Amino acid sequence: MPKIVIVTPSYAPDFERCQALCESLQRFVSGHAEHVVIVDRQDQALFSRLAGATTRLLLKEEILPGWLRKLPFSRKWWLNLRGLPVRGWILQQIVKLSVAEAIAADLYLFVDSDVIFIRPFQAATVMNERGQVRLFSAPRKPEDLTEPRHCAWYRQAGKTFGLSGESYQQSDYISQLVTWRRDTLRQLTARIAEKGGRDWRAVLANTLDFSEYTLYGVFAEHVLGDASGHFLAQNELCYCSWHHRIEKHEDLLAFLRDIPECYPAVLIQSNLGIAPADYLRALGRPPTV
Repeated sequence: MPKIVIVTPSYAPDFERCQALCESLQRFVSGHAEHVVIVDRQDQALFSRLAGATTRLLLKEEILPGWLRKLPFSRKWWLNLRGLPVRGWILQQIVKLSVAEAIAADLYLFVDSDVIFIRPFQAATVMNERGQVRLFSAPRKPEDLTEPRHCAWYRQAGKTFGLSGESYQQSDYISQLVTWRRDTLRQLTARIAEKGGRDWRAVLANTLDFSEYTLYGVFAEHVLGDASGHFLAQNELCYCSWHHRIEKHEDLLAFLRDIPECYPAVLIQSNLGIAPADYLRALGRPPTV
């Protein structure tokens, strides 16, 4: 049976959310080897209370090369000794793409801090009877087809992999509970290094904007194809708040009340400003004291 590891990058402002995620994961999720929470060294003491038999902390500084260094006075920027300073958004994507070199596993299941499991989930269900792994690939929404930043992500993927035209730009790969294969990820980073002529992390650290899920999805579906070891799935595994308008408490209650039974997890975006205690109560779970 392939070794599946659940991966969650997080940071101090999301600690309570991550704590709720960890508790729900321990209650509802089975079939995985461990849950790895990745944080900055400065957040290690705070997150250490989440570590346990199946939950492990991993520091970004342990994953990243020495030429990428955390600026002590800023959470948003990292010093790049091989180019321009790196924004936290870009750095976190490089961290995710580094898991093949940092975490021994066959499959990685990415779950953000602001996700919470609400029903039983067997991790092995991400594989089919042929041993292929699900890859979320759904038709892009009309508004995303014209959104400048989304378009830039696909152009970057096309430039990286030598793709042209529009055929590779029709699928959305961004969701929660996204699954990557270690062997496919290694091929992806090797291709980036070959194309850029240097360490793949240096290539991406000096890229103004990209999407790690878009890079992986385009590579798996349109470069490797069947050789990627994936099968395409249009259904999401997580009921995501970004598909809904949530502006007040009543909207949150309606959103949580209407979760279809097919979803084992729900995302309540941290940038909505909803306290974890509020959505835990709405889900019928008193917050941890």
